[in-house]
Amino acid sequence: MCRLRTLLLSVLLLFPFVAGAQEGKFGYIDFNGTLKLMPEYLEAQLKLQQIQSEFKSEIDRSKREFERQYIDFMLEQDQMSPSIVSKRQKELQVLMDNNVEFRSHVQAELEAKRDELLNPLKQKLLLAVSKVCQDKGLDYVIDTGTRTYLYINAEKGVDISHPVYVALKIEEPESGSQNSESGQVSLNPSQK
Repeated sequence: MCRLRTLLLSVLLLFPFVAGAQEGKFGYIDFNGTLKLMPEYLEAQLKLQQIQSEFKSEIDRSKREFERQYIDFMLEQDQMSPSIVSKRQKELQVLMDNNVEFRSHVQAELEAKRDELLNPLKQKLLLAVSKVCQDKGLDYVIDTGTRTYLYINAEKGVDISHPVYVALKIEEPESGSQNSESGQVSLNPSQK
């Protein structure tokens, strides 16, 4: 009986919060799609491609060196003593391991550089979204780009894409992201 009373009291205390949350206004935007429209995003991508190209050149050079040594070994191994064959195999294994380690290092460095270049842009976009939400009196925002929603009633929500584009001074894509007839929100395929 005591548990039932505690449960009932808990539900009654939480009811105003749950009811209030259901009445909240929400906005929606494709966060990554908007991020990709920012001019700074293109600059960051170009920098990343340049760095990636430099790393690729070094990876290709290492690969050619390994292949050259491997071919030489394969051509000469019949004329070598077993101890020299073993030594050369170990050298090739070390070279191969170093190449694998270098590739892992490159991947980690590229991810760190991507974060370094994109995090300030994401913060700028989040600030613009926050300002638009405050201006429009919204309680929360759904990211339509993640496609984790099952349904959005466009009549109850506010598409904040345009005001965010204006706040960021970026050009709006040609086709919209809302199907006003059905009240459902769909994504522009070019913004995936």
